[in-house]
Amino acid sequence: MSYNEVSGHLSMALDHTRNAVYARAIERFVRPDSVVLDAGAGLGVLGIAAAKAGARKVYLVEPSPVAHLAQEIARSNGVADKVVVLRGRIEDVTLPEKVDLITSVFTGNSLFSEDLVPSLFRARDKWLRPSGALIPDRAELKLAPVCAPRFFSESVLPWSKPSIGVDLSAAQRFALNEVYGERQRDPPMTVLAPPALIVSMDIHTASHANCQTETTFLIAEDGECHALCAWINIRLGDAWLSTGPHDPAVHWTPQLFPLNPPMKLGAGEQLHVTLNRPAYGDWTWIVRSGKTERRHSAFLARPMSIADMRKRSGSSRPILNSTGTAALWLLENMHGETSLSDMAQTLTSQFPSAFASVTEAMAFVQRIAGNYAD
Repeated sequence: MSYNEVSGHLSMALDHTRNAVYARAIERFVRPDSVVLDAGAGLGVLGIAAAKAGARKVYLVEPSPVAHLAQEIARSNGVADKVVVLRGRIEDVTLPEKVDLITSVFTGNSLFSEDLVPSLFRARDKWLRPSGALIPDRAELKLAPVCAPRFFSESVLPWSKPSIGVDLSAAQRFALNEVYGERQRDPPMTVLAPPALIVSMDIHTASHANCQTETTFLIAEDGECHALCAWINIRLGDAWLSTGPHDPAVHWTPQLFPLNPPMKLGAGEQLHVTLNRPAYGDWTWIVRSGKTERRHSAFLARPMSIADMRKRSGSSRPILNSTGTAALWLLENMHGETSLSDMAQTLTSQFPSAFASVTEAMAFVQRIAGNYAD
């Protein structure tokens, strides 16, 4: 496990602003007989906080190798006797008992983008006692049109300028359909209209993770609209945590949906916005003002060929290539009788077009085993 594999979890673990709000909520709900599930635990900060607050038992569920480090951190905090680390996806692990509290960070940057909310629903339905609590238990998604010239000039416009004499403008269309995590810049972005609450989710009862919304903004001041800005509010116990553009910075960031070209808007003008994202799909945003319209889709941010698109089509009838055939052979032969070294030797001889050496085949075998073997 390299430092790079841990660094993403570190940035969350060191988010003292966010963690402090979580900790207060955990202390509010935890009792001496409480059983707690920390779903997607990472380094286990929230679950270990629950153990230190007095919980009887805490289950840390984390699919990545950082789970082993979470166990070490539990020991160094003197709560190893209360903490059980289960490495795996929340959908795959089995707990020995129901829990009184589920805490998680599955709401992510914009509630839907990482497709973690469905995992939270499954954990809730399978493991939470009827009287149990959730942290967070409510989530909101807010949206506003913003003037963000520095973001636009630094993230989008550079593609229109040659680099060492090479014209890169063909790539700009991908940048214009990307969704950007945006921290504060100087000067800060200007919100051009009062934010709209476009999603309000009761995590105790919600059952779907689709975003499909239309809203109309009344522009409050003249300005150039470079993007739509989306952010979340989540309720942690009796407190709300916001990731808005003018709130204290946390690990999560506001998300910017750029417009090409930016739209010049005047005070009193109406701006109609459609923002959609099906579960496990792509964001699309349509913005209209008068006769002016902008259409964007994160699907268009991926530089795929027609052949690539056909392979992903629902009507496609795929045929395995040599690497896929090798992976299939490998999975079929992971039955506990053959070593990884022997498998790598076999792959090299049976699939010479896919693997130039035993070393290369071994790396492939280790990757597959790391993902799919017990």
